[in-house]
Amino acid sequence: PIIKDLVLVGGGHSHVNLLRMLGMEPLPGVRVTLVTRDVETPYSGMLPGHVAGLYTRRECHLDLNILARFARVRLVHASAVDLDLANKRVLLGNDRPPIAYDVLSINIGSAPKVQDDSNSAGVTPVKPIDGFGARWDDLLSRVPGWDGDRRLVVVGGGAGGFELAVSMHVRLKKELKKLGSSAKLTVALVTRSGLLPQHTPGARAIAERQLKERGVELCTGYDITHADSGTLYCSDGRTLKYDDCIWCTQG
Repeated sequence: PIIKDLVLVGGGHSHVNLLRMLGMEPLPGVRVTLVTRDVETPYSGMLPGHVAGLYTRRECHLDLNILARFARVRLVHASAVDLDLANKRVLLGNDRPPIAYDVLSINIGSAPKVQDDSNSAGVTPVKPIDGFGARWDDLLSRVPGWDGDRRLVVVGGGAGGFELAVSMHVRLKKELKKLGSSAKLTVALVTRSGLLPQHTPGARAIAERQLKERGVELCTGYDITHADSGTLYCSDGRTLKYDDCIWCTQG
């Protein structure tokens, strides 16, 4: 008999791992329901490899339908729009009936702190991760139209920003060479508090050396507040120009 309803909202890494564990060792008396907007979820650890062209988009995505069947979990393909805490229900969009729960877990990821308006054209946020593949494909589709000097700026000096700056530099240089383009690409990594601030001095030294050897500029001490028409603005009044900007800061 079903004693408890466990509802999982979102197909993030934690829920993916939980589904894998449930498939190997089910919980007796617990009905598990996964509510997810997308049935394919990206594995963020493979994202830089996908950007570099090492993995296809399909290879770095997990099919939640397959995983849910393995875990014997109900999958509801819908967007959770609100919570009815008093009655312990997850409210769904498009007039779908609510899902009742005894225990609720939310794992939906995060979004970056960057404004979304017409003045921030050319800014490509990495998060939410589940939509980055399409945003990266859109950027690649514009590469044939590049000419002259082209400056791509990656904002965020953590591991993700570092890996993406290196991967994008390699991939975009390769694409330009394939096209026989005369465009001259410059890639810069911009960070507020130094490169890889949460890593050891040895790791930072290796990363800085890699950037230098590959010709990726490192701009430290820039506290970016917002983007406006091809310009990044810092809290101290300084500015940085860009043609394309990848926003890879904390959510």
